[in-house]
This record gives sequence, C-alpha cells and structure tokens, in this order.
Amino acid sequence: MAEAALGSKDLAPPLQNLVVIDLTRALAGPHCTMMLADLGARVLKIEPVEDGEGDSTRGLAPHLGAGVSSYFAGVNRNKEGLTLNLKHPQGVALLRQLCAQADVIIDNFRPDTMARFGVDYEELRQAVNPRLVSCSISGFGNTGEYRLRSSFDLIVQAMGGAMSVTGVPGGPPVRLGLPMGDIAAGMYASTGILAALQARQLTGRGRHVEVSMLDCMAALLSYMGANYLNTGQVPGPQGSGHVVNVPYQAFETKTQWMVIAIFGERYWKETCEVLGMAHLAADPRYASADQRSQHREELLTIIKAILKTRPAAQWLEQLLAQRVPCAPINTVDQTLNDPVVLGRHMVVQTDHPAYGRARAPGNPMKVEGIRDGQASAAPVQGEHTVAVLRELLGASDQQIDELKKAGVI
Repeated sequence: MAEAALGSKDLAPPLQNLVVIDLTRALAGPHCTMMLADLGARVLKIEPVEDGEGDSTRGLAPHLGAGVSSYFAGVNRNKEGLTLNLKHPQGVALLRQLCAQADVIIDNFRPDTMARFGVDYEELRQAVNPRLVSCSISGFGNTGEYRLRSSFDLIVQAMGGAMSVTGVPGGPPVRLGLPMGDIAAGMYASTGILAALQARQLTGRGRHVEVSMLDCMAALLSYMGANYLNTGQVPGPQGSGHVVNVPYQAFETKTQWMVIAIFGERYWKETCEVLGMAHLAADPRYASADQRSQHREELLTIIKAILKTRPAAQWLEQLLAQRVPCAPINTVDQTLNDPVVLGRHMVVQTDHPAYGRARAPGNPMKVEGIRDGQASAAPVQGEHTVAVLRELLGASDQQIDELKKAGVI
C-alpha cells in the first residue's frame, strides 16, 4: 500500500474493513463503487457468467487485452472480480451468503430485477443481514410511470434539461461532453451510502438508498432551476457564458481560446485596466453585474475585439498578475499532462499481468489514509471468484468444481 497522501502513513483507509457487493455495470454504478474502493472499501464486483461477456463496457474500444477495455479499466480499479449466475438458484444462494458478510450491496438494474432474483432489499434485510445497506441506481427511480424505461446518460441529459441549456443560442441541443448523468448518479449514490453507514453506527440497522439519474440531472439544474421556479423564465442555451455574470465565458485571442470569469463585482475594474478599457469601469451601463447583463452584447463586442489583438499567453499573464480568474481552454491531453494535475496524483497507473499497463484519471478526494495515486488494476472477468469463495464462504475445491460444472461461477 502506498504512503498516505496526507498526514501519517500509519492511518488506515477510512473505509477499511467495509465489504461492498457490486452488481453494477456500465458507468454510474461502477463509478460509485470505485470511489468507495479508492477510500479503502473491499469491493467485490460481480459480473454475469452465463453470457460470457460480463460488464458491457469490457467490449468497448479501445482494448487493452484479456477482455479488458480502457473504459472498463478506468472505472473498475481497486476491485476484486467475481462471476456469478444470478439466474441459477445456487448463484442466488451464494449471493445471499456473501451479503450475510457484507456491509453494502449496490445495483443499477431496472427496479424490478432484484425482486425477480429474490434478493430485494427487504428480503435481504429481514432474512439475511439487518445491518446491510442497499443502494439502487436506475434511470428514473422506483416510482412513477417511467420506472421501467431503459436509460442511458444521453436519455437523462435530454429529459433532465441539461441539453436545453448546452450549446450556443440558436443552435441545436447539445449533449454535455462529459457523462454527467452517469457521474452525478455515482457521486450522489456514494454520498447516500456513506450517510446510511453513518446512521447504522447509531442504530445498528441498514437502510436503502435509491438514486434516480433523472433526479440527479434535475438537481444539477441548480440556480438555473431556482431562477425558473421563482421567476417563470425558462433558460436557454448558454454557450460558454453565464445567465447573469458578464464577462464570464470563452473568448478567442490571437493564438487560442481562453476564459475570463468575473463573478459579481470582484475583478471587474482590474479586467478593464488590463484590457485597456479603464473608462468602462466607470460607465454606468457596466457599473454592476445586472447592468452588464442588460448590456451584454455591446459589452462583449468590445471585449472580443480587444482580446483578439494579442496572444492568449500575454493576456493570461497580465490578468493572473491582477488575480483575475482566467484560464486557457485546455484539451484533454493538456489537462492530463498539466504538472499541477500530475503532482496531485490525478493520473493513476496500474499494471496487470494479463493486459499490462492502464492509466486513468485519479481520485480527487484527498483523505488521510487513502492510497493516493496508486491502485490495483481492474480485474479480468472472474479473476477473484475462487479466492473470494474460499476466503469468505469457506468453499472447498470440490464445491468450486461443482459450481463451475453447473454454470454458477
């Protein structure tokens, strides 16, 4: 184990000794369980054995080898891989035995799937493990007329309002480049799980956590949603700009694009001085954020013309010297090779004997005791099945052979 990022290297990871049964696939669920694993939880990722494919993201290009894709490796580090046929009674029995020793079980099936398997939360809580925390992630939650619809990131971005405010005014709807429907669901789910675990410390009883991807996208509407709810005004595409603050967007310079972010009144005067338009700082049309918003287009026309006259590097140097919030618009390669990003262990490298080296974005939570910048590689399908069944369930070689012959593992 690597030395802790902060404080004493002798501190244990904060979620050490917690066992998480991970029935998820694709992105939202695996992202959630990866964060728990990064914080020290023992995550047992269970994939179906009957179709031979496992998590669908294993098959997505680019491939690293041994049935592992870059996508899969990027969201399944620090986990142990098991295969289990939940359509077989023995597979369900094994899952129940694992749940008896686990702290958390998480799935992102459709809402009726766990009940069909005979392992819904109430059944597990009452008959198997009353301390078990259960989490279900789905597209639309366990209630409402959408509950059984299939869902992906694109679907909830469309239905959750995100695509209506993304892109340039007058242009077509645009999907957020980042999979925020999935990522938000994973983050909210991990927070809910940690809250339920804290409650269990007080009551000794587990709880169920339900996360809807559509709910998460509605929550991400944040101040835009609040503005609509309080004024009735429906926001449209924002481009790179802001509904109120100006200038707060991307600008083209002589060499590349950059952003300036003036929030409220801070730094407006300094920006005017750097751009050689000090007289505008005293102009009543631009004296406040509200006034600048009302005169948005005329002000932006002036700023855009000025910024195009010089290279971005010069503008950035002068603006940063005045502590004005600004930045170049980096490409993915520039971000992931930034010395500050690398210095904060935000690129993780793992090595696996079957498929070699894999690199992925790291863990942004810098907590004492966690393994910062280092991780175990994502498992090949079923890699740890035998070892886990032996360790946690005491399975013998004969029992394991019988389970394999029956198609259970």
